[in-house]
Amino acid sequence: MEQNELLERIANKIARLGEAKKALEQTVNRLKEENSAMHRINKELQVQVDELVMKNTELTNTRSQSVTSDEDFKGATRQRINELVKEVEECITLLNK
Repeated sequence: MEQNELLERIANKIARLGEAKKALEQTVNRLKEENSAMHRINKELQVQVDELVMKNTELTNTRSQSVTSDEDFKGATRQRINELVKEVEECITLLNK
């Protein structure tokens, strides 16, 4: 009897190990699927990040060009005003003579 009981216990343990193996295989498969889904999401997000970085760079360049244009315009306007002031001063000087 002792051998039969021992064999039964071994058979039960083997059956439980088989069930545990199946459960672990299912867990591994589920985790692989989740991992694959996460990789897809990661790639999509990386594409979005790359697009946003590119848009940000474009906006920064546009903004810096705009600031440069504004500064150029302001400088040209100041210069023109100074020229007009000089002309007015010359006219006043001529009138006073």
